[in-house]
Amino acid sequence: MARPRKEGVAYFSFDVDFFSDKKIKILKARYGADGITIYIYLLCEIYKNGYYLKVDDDFEFVISDDLNMNCDKVKQVLTFLLERSMFDKQLFQSDAVLTSAGIQKRFQLMVKSRASKNPIIVKDFWVLSEEETESFIKVNPSLNNSMNNNDYSEKNEPDSGNNAIKESK
Repeated sequence: MARPRKEGVAYFSFDVDFFSDKKIKILKARYGADGITIYIYLLCEIYKNGYYLKVDDDFEFVISDDLNMNCDKVKQVLTFLLERSMFDKQLFQSDAVLTSAGIQKRFQLMVKSRASKNPIIVKDFWVLSEEETESFIKVNPSLNNSMNNNDYSEKNEPDSGNNAIKESK
């Protein structure tokens, strides 16, 4: 029996200049070490599952319990992270999903060696453009063969008569 395919990653790179980033400095100034802890916790949860995290109604309570912090503080930090574009605010508001372009770029780098043999298929919530997406990442291939591409088959249908096989003599 084959081993199940891994969705997330076991570890992720952590830049040595993490605390030099202006957004991180502001996060630390406003919320102290708790803000940094919550942000790193969220990154761990995201990368554990892949490149995004689906959030439910109890999400803040789970984080506050795991980190032994006040639930209101977790909500404030999450709001701050969304307002500062550390996570995609629009996707969070529409689908309750935490991700960002930066997270997905780093995810591509992390799975590159794994994807050299088998392409990584991403199904939902991919925010990178086609130009930013690496060739070993296949974005929602089921949609590529669906009604979105009907025009390709319609365009080629009239030409099918011109490609008739020549009869042999």
